[in-house]
Amino acid sequence: MTPKFTAVAVMTIDGKIAKNSHHNVNWSSAEDKAFLRQQIAKHDAIIVGRNTFEVAKKALTKKEYATRNYIVLTRSAKTFKKQSRQVLYLNPQKIDLKKTIEKLGYKKVCILGGTQTYSLMLRKNLLDEIFLTVEPLVFGTGLTFFEGNLPAAKFKLISIKKLNHQGAILLHYQKI
Repeated sequence: MTPKFTAVAVMTIDGKIAKNSHHNVNWSSAEDKAFLRQQIAKHDAIIVGRNTFEVAKKALTKKEYATRNYIVLTRSAKTFKKQSRQVLYLNPQKIDLKKTIEKLGYKKVCILGGTQTYSLMLRKNLLDEIFLTVEPLVFGTGLTFFEGNLPAAKFKLISIKKLNHQGAILLHYQKI
C-alpha cells in the first residue's frame, strides 16, 4: 500500500506560519492544538524539518507523543542517522524519501513543517491532503507555507470548519 502524506499547518490571515525559524507555534488557538494532537495520534510517522523539530521538541517528545515515529529532515546528515527508536534524521537530498517511508512500513505520514519541508514535499509530489488552520492574526512578516520554485499542483476543498468564536477556521484539501 502506498503511504498517504498529510500536511497539517496553521497560518495567520496574512499567510504566515511563523514569525521566523525559531518561533514556536504556541500562538495558535486551543482548538487548533486539539486538532493537531488528533492528527499526530492518527499517523504512523511524523515528518518535520530540523528547525521545526528543535523548536517544538519539548512538545513533540511529551509522554503522549513518546510512541510517535519522527523523520527529521536535515542536510547535516550524510544520508540518515537514527538518534533513538523514534527519531530518524534523514537527508532528503541523499535518500529517496518515499522509498524509505515505504521500506519502514509507514502507511499514514503527517507533515508538520516548516516552510522548507512543506515545499520539499510538494516538489516531490508527496502531499495527498492538507489540513490548514487559519487563525485571525496578522504577523506582517514571517515564513510562508510554501516558497521557492514549485510545480503547479491542484487541490480540491473538501471541508471548512469554524473552530471557535474568534474566527479560526480549518480547511481540508485533497490533491486532485
